[in-house]
Amino acid sequence: MKKIMVTDLKPGMRFTKPVHIDESTILVGANVPIKDSDIKRLQKWNITEVECDGDVVSAEAAESIKVNAREFDIILDNYNKMLDMKTRLVEVHEQACSAVMKTHTAIRNSRVFTTTELEASVENILKILGENRNVFLFIHAIKSDNDILTTHAVNATFYALLIGMAIKYPKNKLVDLGIGMLLINSGMAQIPNYIMHKQSDLTDREINQIKSHPLLGYKVLRELGNIKDYSAMMSLQHHEQFDGKGYPKGLKGAEISEQGRIASIADSYEALIESRSYRDKKFFYHAMKDLVSDGAKKFDPVLIRLFIAVLSVYPVGSIVQLNKKGTGIVIGSVPSKPLRPIVKLILDENGTKYSDLTIVNLIEDQSLYIVKTLDEKEAGLKMDDLI
Repeated sequence: MKKIMVTDLKPGMRFTKPVHIDESTILVGANVPIKDSDIKRLQKWNITEVECDGDVVSAEAAESIKVNAREFDIILDNYNKMLDMKTRLVEVHEQACSAVMKTHTAIRNSRVFTTTELEASVENILKILGENRNVFLFIHAIKSDNDILTTHAVNATFYALLIGMAIKYPKNKLVDLGIGMLLINSGMAQIPNYIMHKQSDLTDREINQIKSHPLLGYKVLRELGNIKDYSAMMSLQHHEQFDGKGYPKGLKGAEISEQGRIASIADSYEALIESRSYRDKKFFYHAMKDLVSDGAKKFDPVLIRLFIAVLSVYPVGSIVQLNKKGTGIVIGSVPSKPLRPIVKLILDENGTKYSDLTIVNLIEDQSLYIVKTLDEKEAGLKMDDLI
């Protein structure tokens, strides 16, 4: 270790490695500022030098660390606030599911419907996301008896609105975006139930029926609900792909409306993290990884980058195993450091649950890094245990 004279230490100095008084005693950790009281303590003990393996952090880097520390405090505060919002989210989610189910029932019976409850649901989702955008994490822990079409549409609406908020859509446009996303499966509501729940392979005729649902949805939304073309277009275009290989019209690039491109991303991500009869759900990190790998072909490159920035490479809720200290759940990240998230530790290295709330900031603690991501089965945990 390099020797550093105490007389050369200044308040606010940071080092890239821990500063040691001796082999068993650390003065300050890596990237932790030295305080005036630390220096006075050394002087009082007649210690003339300390040791460190690292280098002095530059003023520019130190300022970056300060910014990251402030963002860490904000993330931690938001996480604590989020925990208090679970009951409200369940209510908002159930209200939205109820509004969608009523609309689907009207569509199945060819009845005219209004958007009053749908609009109220979108405004409530916007309000709760405005208070804490990560509150959507709880939707995947909600035990619901609602059908998959309804739950999928409501969950995907959270993601679509997060994209719209990141683009800074005005309130009226966000509401229209949300209504369109809630009604994205209106065409599927007209497909016979036996096809929807069929366990064996579908016939060509049945596949064609399913592929007709975007057109069916667009038509019924315009005719029975008098839905704005902006919103109905999301039902029509959410299976179009940026490379032109989607359906029903094989539109390419900007031929697809922006709201249609947003719907495609939100719909695809939600589909990946849902359990299906033919496959298990993918956990958040793996779903994001799959989405990114398909991004160049299927999705608007600008919007998919924006979505990744909003949710991060390790989306909130991702279970990660660290090289030390065990396993935890990602509770937030700093946009400029997406690979170094903030992690709430759940299990120690021996698989024992932490009894106290323990948060680690991978930006500040460079000795920690993510070894791999886990799903619930691999970690031996359920979402309810994590949040």
